[in-house]
Amino acid sequence: MIKYCGAAICALIAIIILKGQKSEFAGIVSLAAAVLLFGAAAAEFYPTLKLMRGLIEGTSFESYLGTLTKALGITLAVQFSAELCRDAGESAIASKLELVGKAEIILLCLPLLRELIGLAAGFMT
Repeated sequence: MIKYCGAAICALIAIIILKGQKSEFAGIVSLAAAVLLFGAAAAEFYPTLKLMRGLIEGTSFESYLGTLTKALGITLAVQFSAELCRDAGESAIASKLELVGKAEIILLCLPLLRELIGLAAGFMT
């Protein structure tokens, strides 16, 4: 974790220096740092997903791991993209992107919700 914080601080210092001299390069450095840190975050999530797969394998929840993984991917991609939009000064686009991401996750989870409601109805009868 310290190495990621160090990389972010180094990128921030480079951006501050470049803004005063060559502002067009500051945006490139910012984007490169964001992409590299996003890649690091994805790499950090991999062991967690592997552990979850091991825990869920052989249970009745195994079919939902794909849905959970997709929802996590949507969440990360939307958050990353929205933050890039905010950094570029486009907070309206960022908020609409987050809204679309939430709608996509709800749509993705509708089969799970249907099954949950069916299970609850089964308990009530």
